[in-house]
Amino acid sequence: MRIEVVGDGHVFQGTPQQILMQMKSLAFGAEHMSMREYIEGNVANIARGFGITFKLVGETDEELAESFVQQMLDGGYARRV
Repeated sequence: MRIEVVGDGHVFQGTPQQILMQMKSLAFGAEHMSMREYIEGNVANIARGFGITFKLVGETDEELAESFVQQMLDGGYARRV
């Protein structure tokens, strides 16, 4: 999968978990966060900034990453390229 984040133009490629790892590597202060903490932090930021709530599905990092990326695509915050 290859996606572009709408608004900032960053392009990421790989599985949803690999995409989130790439996004996390660019985020200031996220180096000490677990994948779950990073995803939950993004969900909170999106809710605060856009008033939109993501409903994540899954227990594992892989499932949460897949759910997060899919909701980014469905909500128009990212697009496939």
